[in-house]
Amino acid sequence: MSKYICTIISKTPISPAQRDAWTSLASSLSVTVTSTKVLSDRAEDYTIQLPANLEFSALKAAVNPICLQEKIDVCLQPDNVFRRGKRLVVFDMDSTLIRQEVIDMIAAYADVEDRVSAITALAMNGEIDFNESLRRRASLLEGVPATVFESLKSKIEITTGAIELCKVLKKEGYTLAVLSGGFIPLASWLKGQLGLDYAFANTLEVSPDGTALTGKVLGDIVNAERKAHLLRQIAEEKSIELQESMAVGDGANDLVMMGTAGYGVAWNAKPIVQAKAPARLNTESLQDILYILGYTLDEQTALLGDS
Repeated sequence: MSKYICTIISKTPISPAQRDAWTSLASSLSVTVTSTKVLSDRAEDYTIQLPANLEFSALKAAVNPICLQEKIDVCLQPDNVFRRGKRLVVFDMDSTLIRQEVIDMIAAYADVEDRVSAITALAMNGEIDFNESLRRRASLLEGVPATVFESLKSKIEITTGAIELCKVLKKEGYTLAVLSGGFIPLASWLKGQLGLDYAFANTLEVSPDGTALTGKVLGDIVNAERKAHLLRQIAEEKSIELQESMAVGDGANDLVMMGTAGYGVAWNAKPIVQAKAPARLNTESLQDILYILGYTLDEQTALLGDS
């Protein structure tokens, strides 16, 4: 039998109905629960063994209806040293580490917000090519003052729990990076705010006199494949095995890096992304990722309180 960890996470304290839904499913599939561990009143670990006739992919598919019906997340991963032995976590930026889509915010300055938002939605749902969509959206920003990024910093809303998550991971020795299809001025700013080690994002060209955006994108576009490449590059630089890495994002252009990393988490993601991602988390705090890594709430509190 193959051994796995099943982590159940809820927005509110886990109810008997939520717990019973999972344990009843496990029983119906002849999944053996060998041990349990309470991480908090909202998160529980189950060490499980799968019977020889049950594929891991089939178990993942079987838990999906429970997630929707009971409004819980069921995260499955192999029970091995890499579960809590990770050393690298990479994040998307827009709608992951921050609540907004930055290009939509810039578009408000140019009064093209509706046109840009429509293209953004298509791109994040995987319906159009990301490179072309970025170029099309950027072209609509021609003439926007170059100071726009500085103006936006005060409006950026860091996602609930992101500061705490990064603080714990840094204390535990993790390497952290933001790999963004957004723009480098704000990705670099966010790197400083969260204490990240790396920031990669796109560069918008500025006019020769430095006053306005030209509507053109410079250099390599940070698309799905580029994000996965950067993940591998960072891992190699830091002598970290890919199995020791995790990727967190919300869009279709995050799926490749999720598949490249040792584990991938779709954070409050679009439906198509949730369906394809290794794991999904639909709670209100990014700090809940620490449950997936095996940290109890008491351990999290201790690390956050130890300055």
